[in-house]
Amino acid sequence: MGKLDELFKTDSGEEGSELEILEKVEDYAEVRDFETAVLEARRLKKDVNLFVALRLVLWEILRRVERGEESPSRVIPLLTSIGLIVNNVKSPRYRAILLADMSVIFYHLGDEFSGDLTLKSALNLAMNQDDVLTEIVRNLVERGLIDKAAGALRLVRDIDKLDSVLVRIAELFYKAGDHERAKAVLKHIKNPFHKALALYYMAEHSTRHDPETAKELVNAALLMAEKINDPNARFEAMLKIFDLKNALEGKTVKLTDLLSRREPPGEGLRGPSPDPSS
Repeated sequence: MGKLDELFKTDSGEEGSELEILEKVEDYAEVRDFETAVLEARRLKKDVNLFVALRLVLWEILRRVERGEESPSRVIPLLTSIGLIVNNVKSPRYRAILLADMSVIFYHLGDEFSGDLTLKSALNLAMNQDDVLTEIVRNLVERGLIDKAAGALRLVRDIDKLDSVLVRIAELFYKAGDHERAKAVLKHIKNPFHKALALYYMAEHSTRHDPETAKELVNAALLMAEKINDPNARFEAMLKIFDLKNALEGKTVKLTDLLSRREPPGEGLRGPSPDPSS
């Protein structure tokens, strides 16, 4: 395999390649032998492989904690051991992501102090790296830690990346029945493409239990999608929205309707389309 062999080959001449060690780490983690998995991970020399191994272990620990299969008395000492190895990871990006993963576990264990401390360290490392910050925020949001994600969101400077995370937050609030907070988040989304998608996801969720609200949200999404300047992005958004709109109305998507909206909208006599979030 050439270059792939080089990536996984150990530098120290120890028995077994890095790939074999990674496979052992995964196997031990799957059977909840986390202590041995961590010991195996220590043998890895290459930064990327150490990152992958530790993330495998952390994800499996989190999965077990969420299912109530692990207790703080066992997991916290494990996190302490993993933290010492994380400090040996050379890449600040990798360290930031691993520390953020650890913080999520601390929060799920009810150890908010350790969670905050670990998350702060992760954010300091990721301060000038929007892609890493976005990864951290998205992970917090997906785990239901929206309040913790809020502080990290303020550090993201890339508006497009920020908008993509806000779409997910708005969707989660809406699905949880907190429509007011969902609308508040919607107002902070700058990009019409992302705002149209947020409205679409809300409409999709309302389809079964409140079709009238779903129709209103679909129409709002269409109005917002018309503001998208990029024709390909607008076509992508329109395709999703029209599909849902026609499903609600018992119709099929007409290609002519989509193609007519492929060019940037002219304001003409109509004037600009209203902002449904205002």
